[in-house]
Amino acid sequence: MKDKEILMEVKDLVTRFYTEDGVVKALEGVSFTLYKGETLALVGETGCGKSVTALSILRLLPISGKTLKGEVLFYDEETKARLKYNEKGPIPVLTLEPQDMLKLRGFGMSLITQDPMTSLNPVYTVGDQLMEVIKLHKKLPDNETKKLALKLLEDVELTPPEEIFNKYPHQLSGGQRQRIVISISLAAEPALIFADEPTTALDVTIQARVLELMQELKEEFQTSLILITHNLGIVAETSDRVGVMYAGRVVEVADKYTLFNRPLHPYTQGLIAAVPVITEKREELSYIPGTVPNLIHPPTGCRFHPRCPYATDICKEKIPELKAVETDDHFVECWNIDAVIKDLAEKGGAC
Repeated sequence: MKDKEILMEVKDLVTRFYTEDGVVKALEGVSFTLYKGETLALVGETGCGKSVTALSILRLLPISGKTLKGEVLFYDEETKARLKYNEKGPIPVLTLEPQDMLKLRGFGMSLITQDPMTSLNPVYTVGDQLMEVIKLHKKLPDNETKKLALKLLEDVELTPPEEIFNKYPHQLSGGQRQRIVISISLAAEPALIFADEPTTALDVTIQARVLELMQELKEEFQTSLILITHNLGIVAETSDRVGVMYAGRVVEVADKYTLFNRPLHPYTQGLIAAVPVITEKREELSYIPGTVPNLIHPPTGCRFHPRCPYATDICKEKIPELKAVETDDHFVECWNIDAVIKDLAEKGGAC
């Protein structure tokens, strides 16, 4: 990836939620790099911290949540110009003033939320909600604002746009509402879009078209995409690189071909092995033994060690670092990576 231009660096992100039951250690040192024009998928089991990572970067955590540590560095020069940010170097997202962060969420980053059924305001028309975003970030005359809103509806294949423009969310299907959420996220032409489980509430045929549409719009608007999902089929179809998360940590990062053909972290291996393959006959499905840890009282050391077949004493005591393994673009967080690689060699080099 040395020839690619960095868009964003996330360094050692630590986020906590303060609840009646205790402090939830949701993110514990999350780090990764995003390049311009790429789709990075964040995958993992429910509760691993995928959505919290996005909300921490966007500074949209609920009142019970707080980011205690870390850096988010945003390198997009066009965003800096639109924000009139004159400081040298990247934009330090986590220390921006609130008014600048509000602008950054339109010009620099935007979010496609998880549930289109509840993401839109039920008492305003589609047109009102689209125009509100355009007015906030582009400050165009009313006639130009409406013209752009109609074009955005056409871009996401909602026709006739004039009819959709005047409808309320409850008058539309789930797929139509998801497309409206996508059009709102594109309204200010951001450099980066977070798509948080964008097809969860949709049926399979609509899912496929929404994903295809997102890829087309990504190319047209030249945006980068962070796709948050637990669906490995979607990851294989749409992503360039993959970050695997477990219990608030990024445990492996690689391009999708490397990740699926040669996963090196024991958790990633278990995750991929658990996916049913219709061309193979199995007596029983593979699974990862044990349960996801309680993040109020997470395990010491490597958070995966209670479920890991390679765990040794050091795994219980110290958190491993995310380091390059075998190539410069494949990062793994594991104390016993040599044993993992040796086992793979005995199996013929693949998981």
